Amino acid sequence: MIKFDQFFFEKYIIGLIEDVNIDGLGKISAKIDSGNGAFNVIHGEDIQIDKKQKLVRFTTVNAISLEKELVDEIVINVGAGKSEPRPVVTFDIKIGNRTFENVSFSVGNRSSNKQKILIGKDFIQKSLDALIDVSLTNVAGRNIEVDL
Repeated sequence: MIKFDQFFFEKYIIGLIEDVNIDGLGKISAKIDSGNGAFNVIHGEDIQIDKKQKLVRFTTVNAISLEKELVDEIVINVGAGKSEPRPVVTFDIKIGNRTFENVSFSVGNRSSNKQKILIGKDFIQKSLDALIDVSLTNVAGRNIEVDL
């Protein structure tokens, strides 16, 4: 008979919906999406790209107009065989009690979505190093106790 010892690892726990503080925009409700393998997404309308000056201008949450440095451009598969080119910009953000600098976001129209921010799998795995509990909301940074 083989006996295994129990090992417990501390992991950062986040809910399906978390408030994210974005530099210059404040607190915004974000969907945590482990199925999204692309960049994080921030809502943008009236997107204008100036490739010569490497700038992106757009209107985002709360009708705030932004001008950000264009750091990349990507093509996103939006389903049904359709793709959409998107500019990529960076923001400093805070989730719970953790701060992250120069986080990449593609800019896309999320007007039909309740959450105007989408946090994707790569960021969750590589930067947050977090587990998602889909039954929870706004728990990032809280101490959660687990009974075994």
